[in-house]
Amino acid sequence: METIAIYGAAGILILIVYALIPLVITQGGIEQENTSDYLIFGIELEKMLSLLNGFIALTLSVITFIAYKTDGRSRFFYVSLAFLIFSLKSFLVASEILFSGFDWRDPLSIVLEFLVLATFFYGVIMKRG
Repeated sequence: METIAIYGAAGILILIVYALIPLVITQGGIEQENTSDYLIFGIELEKMLSLLNGFIALTLSVITFIAYKTDGRSRFFYVSLAFLIFSLKSFLVASEILFSGFDWRDPLSIVLEFLVLATFFYGVIMKRG
């Protein structure tokens, strides 16, 4: 039960962060470099949100893996795997914050998205478990 409370608190914190982003944008806390790039403390908003999505997906992956270990349904395993792949994709997109100049980032990101969809699909259509 304590684990559920921790995950619930983490989920609420993440929702609060997402809810505050429009406030920061409207209060001028974000600079706009070009017409499409918003910056927070010199980092692109898109990359920061992708990093946050990666942490959310990783958390959901752990939660569903625990559900798989507890319940034993293999569907949970595939959902957990899909969340893990999605978190890797999000961290790959956000890695542009630290490492720039990788030409393979976009094609690899698209392949990872396909793997996420295929894994979710397989987990949904499974007959048993």
